[in-house]
This record gives sequence, C-alpha cells and structure tokens, in this order.
Amino acid sequence: MIHQPQDAPGKRGGPSATMADDIPPGPVVPEPDPDGDAAPGASGPGGLDAGPGGGDGPDGGGPGPSGDPHGSPGAPPRSPRAAGEADGAAGPGGAPGPDPDPGVSAVHPRLWQRRVAVLREEGRRRLRWVVAGVVVLVLACVAMLVLHTPLVAVRSTTVSGAEHTGVGAVLAAAGLTGHPPLIDVDPTAAAAAVERLPWVAHAVVVRRWPDAVSVAVTERVPLGAVPLEGGGAALVDATGHVLTWERTAPSGLVLSVPVAPGPPGTVLAGADRPALHVGGALTGALAGRVSSVTAGADGTVALGLGRGLTAELGTPADLGAKLDAVASVLAGADPRGPAVIDVTIPDQPTVGPPPPAPRTRPGAR
Repeated sequence: MIHQPQDAPGKRGGPSATMADDIPPGPVVPEPDPDGDAAPGASGPGGLDAGPGGGDGPDGGGPGPSGDPHGSPGAPPRSPRAAGEADGAAGPGGAPGPDPDPGVSAVHPRLWQRRVAVLREEGRRRLRWVVAGVVVLVLACVAMLVLHTPLVAVRSTTVSGAEHTGVGAVLAAAGLTGHPPLIDVDPTAAAAAVERLPWVAHAVVVRRWPDAVSVAVTERVPLGAVPLEGGGAALVDATGHVLTWERTAPSGLVLSVPVAPGPPGTVLAGADRPALHVGGALTGALAGRVSSVTAGADGTVALGLGRGLTAELGTPADLGAKLDAVASVLAGADPRGPAVIDVTIPDQPTVGPPPPAPRTRPGAR
C-alpha cells in the first residue's frame, strides 16, 4: 500500500480545502477595476495567491486586504443584491443586470426629456394667453376713455317730422342737448323717451359715427276736438291720446264725450271710446257732412249733420251698415229743417221730427 503525502495546512488540497469543500460555494460577483486591471481573484495582489481574504481563502469570502478594501477576514459574504447595488453589477457580456429594486420603475431619459418639453410648451402657451388677455383689456380701457372724451361727442343732430312737437322738445327728450359723448347715446332708450311726447306716435334714433345723430318722428293725426268745461278744446287722435289743449275750438269734427279729457299726453276714458270709434269710421262724403259726434253715458252715439239734422245710431254695433243707411237717406231726400234720422235698425231707417226740448219750470236753475 502506497501512502500519498498530505499537503500542509493552508495549502490547496489540505484539511482547510476539505472543510471548504463541505460548504457550498457562494456566487462570485466580479468587480470592475477602475484602472482597467484584472478582476479580483486573478493572479497578483488580491488574486488567488493573495493569502488570507483572497478568492480561495479558507473562509470562501470576497477579496482580502490586497483586493477589495471592503473585504476582511471573517466578514460575512455580501449578498448578490448588495453587491449589485454597491458595484453596479452587470450581466454576462456587459449587459445591464436585473433591477435591484423591482418595485421602482425607472423613466427612460428620452421620455423624461419629452415630458419636460411638453410642460415647457404648455407654460409658454398659458403665458401667451395671459399676455393676450392683458393686451385686450388695456386696449378696451383705452378705447373707452377715448370714446368718453369730447373728441367723439355729438356735434350734429338732425330732426325730421316734428312739425307740432318742435325740434327743441325732441332733442331734450332724447338727451341730445349739451353735446353728450356719442357712445352714451342709447338709440332705443332715446326713441322711447321721444315717443312719450304727446304728438309723437313713433320715433327712430340713429347714431352716425363719429359725431352725428338723426331723429325721425312720426306725429299723430288729430281726429277731432273735445270741448273743455272752462272753454277751449282738447285735440285728440283716433286712439284717444290727448295731443294738446287749444284756447279756442279749432274747426273740424267736434267730439262730445261723457268724461272730460285730461292734460296733453293722457288718454281718454273708456266711456269716451264709442265717440272715437264712430268718428274714426267716417269716410267719404259723410265725413265732410258730419260736424259732431256725441256719445252718451249709456254708450249710444248721435251724429250732428248741420242745420238741425241729427242721425241716431244707437250703439256702435253694426256700425258700417248704420253709416251706409245714413248716407243713403241723405243722398235720396235730404231732409230740410230740424229732423232726426233713426238708423238704430239699419234695414229700416226712419226720418222724423226732433224730440221736444225739455221744459224748465219758472225759477228753476
């Protein structure tokens, strides 16, 4: 039997190696050398022959004092994750190793640059909108200041159609006296104010830049005069608007109504409407023959035809047929002297003497 000599302790194949063989080897993570030298564990300082703490040391740990300054005899071996975090471990062929922390996802530099560019562009866009809004606001303020200066005040006014109303009354109602700024002239409000004048039926106000305003007035047409108790008469149109008061009764149609009219600008009462209705319906030769229209408190209407001749119409119902009956009677045989034409029944007109005047007792007032 031949006995093989055993190696001395501390060398390869000795008892230390036998004990080391019983421990499963841990993963070896190569560490790059900043100076480009061989990786730890090679021949030379910190290599296989580095002695205690080397790659083949009895403890099986990392590089010893000659290799990695972090390694020391008896230090516990570092885990692969710790080694990857400290040394930036790389896979085979220099490819990046696994993410040291799977819970954190890294952002690619190009995506980050794109995100930064988008945020900057949004900031520039918001800034442009803010600047544009400030510019518009400043321009609007400047424009309003200019429009309220005498540079664009009303310097020329034109009024048409105000024959009875008068130009001065129209300008005063429209607020055009004193050369106001043209921007302050409200055509709608000015026209409404002019239409409140007694004679005005409709008004149109137009601004003409930079310094002119025109007012077109349509006046009411008088229908007749309503006698006043104290003398004189109130001139009214077909709608019952009181146009003016006259000291003397004008020539033309006289409207006698049960309710006295109010001042100019007011409207006749409802009880006076039958007289207005009949007076507005008179046309042709009959309109020239009728001198007065009298409305009673009961709503009946009578026409004064002159020379003591009167036509009783009753209520204004079926007014067209009643007026035609009166015209037929006058055209066929014009009565002479005082008489009454009764057309309350249009198909059966009658002509008779007027009713006797009421007698007054002596001494009665």
